[in-house]
Amino acid sequence: MFAALKSRTTLSLALFAGLAACATAPTEEELAYRERVANESLLPATESEREEVRTQDPITQATFWGMEFERHPGDIEAATEFARSLRAIGSEQRAAEVASQALAMAPDNVELMEILGKALLTSGDPTAAANILRRASNAEPNNLSLLGALGVAYDQTGRHREAQNTYRRVIQEDPMNTAALSNLGLSLALTGDPEEAEIYLRRAITDPEAGARERQNLALVLSVQGKFDEAREVGASDLPDELVDANIDYFRAMLTPRARTYNNLRGTQN
Repeated sequence: MFAALKSRTTLSLALFAGLAACATAPTEEELAYRERVANESLLPATESEREEVRTQDPITQATFWGMEFERHPGDIEAATEFARSLRAIGSEQRAAEVASQALAMAPDNVELMEILGKALLTSGDPTAAANILRRASNAEPNNLSLLGALGVAYDQTGRHREAQNTYRRVIQEDPMNTAALSNLGLSLALTGDPEEAEIYLRRAITDPEAGARERQNLALVLSVQGKFDEAREVGASDLPDELVDANIDYFRAMLTPRARTYNNLRGTQN
């Protein structure tokens, strides 16, 4: 249906252009037809077309919802989906702009707040991200995705104890939440508790969904404790030997607590 929508609009525009080129004095029928074409191009997509586009690739979705949003900036569904699809293609700043504009019309929309907060977090404004994510989390205290992102925002703004408490809330509700376990481990390493960090990171890598990021985080925390052989073993499952050795050298420098900053220890948005 999405393809049909595009072909329908293209055909209508082509016919409109042909009429404009050929007729110097349009008839009443032609004028009525032009009005119908103009009105049709302004109509939002049908519900079935909107449902179908959600199965398409991210760029197609961003294009579709961008057109819907341009036609009807007050359409909250279109704005939300457009902002979400912009994040999916890496356009975080534009996603933040669209979500912020839509929030002006729907200030209590938690979904928009979450999109805005995460977009701000990824695009490098953790203070603003923390503010909007905290507001969203207050509205939906059981939303673990919001809590996880809020924890990362706290860590990025140096509020590590608040971050850790937030991750613990997520883990209390979802004991095998890989992102929260990994982020809590990194946060604990930042505040000088690599032994406890190791416990959470070892839990994180037992999840079948855990990836290279979680294993490299564990390797980092092991290295901070001077457990270089174990760190090398963990890191070797994802990296060639030369990169493992380079990482170990890098981690070795982090034995000095002052070298541990959030710029070196990156968290994961949930």
